[in-house]
Amino acid sequence: MRACWYETAGPAREVLQVGEMAKPRPGPGEVSVRVAVAGVNPTDVKRRSGLRGPLPFPAMTPGYDAAGTIDAVGEGVAESRVGARVWVWEAAHARPGGSAAEFLVVPHSRALDLPEGASFADGASLGVPALTACHGLLLGGDLSGQTVIVTGGAGAVGNYAVQLAKRMGAVVVATARGDAKAADARRAGADHVVDPRSESLGEVALDATGGRGARHMLDVDLGAHIGEAWRYIAENGSLASYGTQSDPAPAFPFAKYMYRNLSLHGIAVFNIPEAAKLAAAASVQDALEAGQLWHRVDGAFPLAQVAASHERQESGLARGKILIEI
Repeated sequence: MRACWYETAGPAREVLQVGEMAKPRPGPGEVSVRVAVAGVNPTDVKRRSGLRGPLPFPAMTPGYDAAGTIDAVGEGVAESRVGARVWVWEAAHARPGGSAAEFLVVPHSRALDLPEGASFADGASLGVPALTACHGLLLGGDLSGQTVIVTGGAGAVGNYAVQLAKRMGAVVVATARGDAKAADARRAGADHVVDPRSESLGEVALDATGGRGARHMLDVDLGAHIGEAWRYIAENGSLASYGTQSDPAPAFPFAKYMYRNLSLHGIAVFNIPEAAKLAAAASVQDALEAGQLWHRVDGAFPLAQVAASHERQESGLARGKILIEI
């Protein structure tokens, strides 16, 4: 099969190779998927560049997200699944074979049915960003009728978070920089959109809640917000963050959070308990089957140009998900 792989960490064009490798075979409880479209995420480029430490395998195929068709099943998996259109999550988690290949093998729980009307591009857009968004929201408890802050409301995670929070019945205050990103956040359903370069997130959040503050906040950059977020999160509320790019070691004003009884959660979606992963996947699947998810795609690259797809991800200019057409 045709596939991409790398044997050492480094710049995309120097280490990524595309060529032939053996097709993987599904073991007990696994399925083989013929990949139509694969997704690219920041975690793919961080692993490939060496920011995640030494490579865990001698050779690795990048890619956690994909969509395609089940072509074979392992022992214990119903034969009726052969031919099913599916979206795949965690393809490269704790295994060398990721989604940037013609075929991949994953546990059957990681391949969920694509409903009629959902494209392979839709399915490959989900995975890491949608599950991160969903788990991050579920950490806030019952959000029906509550106000939720989503920073980076136009980003891959943030845009799904806005959509899923609305589905959960929340009022959403989202941040987005510039008119184009603000439009993406509004299309996702944000009730209030704040440009942090010219507006105060805290003032908008407090105004929207009558001064009480938001019940929950899902944050893309903890370093940018940890110093002030306690002011506009409601007492007994919570903050969940999956990044801190602006400051890798932000100062934490503990007393401010303690006296408002606020909880703080870090999110590393690959390391959350299995039950939490499956709960998030099921919630995303429900939204997908209901036709209530919009998938913001930045662009697509052929497998031969996988290095260019990684460079696009690293550029910081992507507006939505980057895809690889297999």
